[in-house]
Amino acid sequence: MEPLPSPEDEDRAELEAILQTSLEFGVRVQMSGGYTARVRDSMQRVATNLGADTAETWISSGSIGLVVHRGGWSRTSIRTTPAMGVNFTELSYLSRLAKRSAGMSIEAMRAELTAVAERDRRYPVPLVLVMLGVSCGSFAAIFGADPWGIGLAMLAGTAGAATRHFLHKRHFKPFIYCLIAALVSASVVCASASATTTFDAAVTASILFLIPGVPMLNGTADLLTSNYLNGLVRLTRAAVILLGAALGLALALAFWEQL
Repeated sequence: MEPLPSPEDEDRAELEAILQTSLEFGVRVQMSGGYTARVRDSMQRVATNLGADTAETWISSGSIGLVVHRGGWSRTSIRTTPAMGVNFTELSYLSRLAKRSAGMSIEAMRAELTAVAERDRRYPVPLVLVMLGVSCGSFAAIFGADPWGIGLAMLAGTAGAATRHFLHKRHFKPFIYCLIAALVSASVVCASASATTTFDAAVTASILFLIPGVPMLNGTADLLTSNYLNGLVRLTRAAVILLGAALGLALALAFWEQL
């Protein structure tokens, strides 16, 4: 007969389960668009609610580390975050889940995380691309564009968004796919510049789908919560995207002699 596990072995195994569950929770929060303080607070709350005495975190833009302590034992693990996207529906759900994690078992929490991972709340890609074009047209209307300018901004925004999606799926870097997407969007407007009397409004609005709003907000939030390194990383990424978009716009205007 195999010897039965000792209470110490069971305690260490439970602490390891708390560690991995809490770490998975933090990864999901970061992948959904949470800023650094939100990721840290969520992991620490879940870890202590599941039974850890204390929890310490280490968070960067591409990885998360967690140390949990209980009864003289400690466990440490680090995990990379596959992507940093935006899913506010999932982020809100995870925030509510962290608040009601007190008294939950580890198995119940893991079941919740599995359900979150399996739930696909993404809209179909064609719908997203069309709506990005509509948003560009809406900005053109706000900027005072005429009907032809609004239509051109919508068409150009959809074309640019499709270009960005195509290049992103093929693992091009953000600077490159933003530059080419802006070049395509601006070129669509420039090619039909004579059709509108509000060219400036139309061409400006056509590339606004590239504005990295969430990285800029999260980077600012990180700076305001003293997470300076992560804040600078996020804001630098946003700056690279903006530089690529600006360069693509300038190249299109120069090529079509609209400068």
